Amino acid sequence: MPFSSLHPLRTNARALPRTLGVLRLVAMVATIATALQWIVPAGARLIFNAGRVYYSNEPFSLWGEVLPWPVLSVPAWMTISTVTIACVAAFLYLLLGGTQVRKDVPFTVIVVGGFAVLFPLAIATFDPDPTGVISTPGPDGYPIGWHWLASPLSLLVVLGAILGRNRRPLSSEQTRGARVAS
Repeated sequence: MPFSSLHPLRTNARALPRTLGVLRLVAMVATIATALQWIVPAGARLIFNAGRVYYSNEPFSLWGEVLPWPVLSVPAWMTISTVTIACVAAFLYLLLGGTQVRKDVPFTVIVVGGFAVLFPLAIATFDPDPTGVISTPGPDGYPIGWHWLASPLSLLVVLGAILGRNRRPLSSEQTRGARVAS
């Protein structure tokens, strides 16, 4: 696998303590859910709206709209919540993992942090939002949705990588103690 030897959709029990494996799995699943919030509506709009994915796009001339535009709009709360879950889980994973997850840091920061920036911005520009405070560029610009508010949370992932850089890893005794205490 590029950047990491850990499988993205497993807890990697042989390589990581249970707590770290679960945190990494939660971060990856939430990141995939965020990506799907752009992929599924974009695909549906390509098919059912004759290629008109964004508000500023024109329909293709090859076929007409099957359904009225827009098909599948994504609410802002959904994007903000999945990005928040992904970034907080990745922050805790990198912070608590310390030197034990050092080889996985580039993968986690690029995938979780990068997707946390790009996908909320792309999803926000799907539809015009009359309450939006940011507009797309150009003379035909339109106000975008509030999905972009989740993008700064990607800094949590970077912060987790920086703070956990020299931290001693979470031992199995600490994870057992945390489970007994709760």
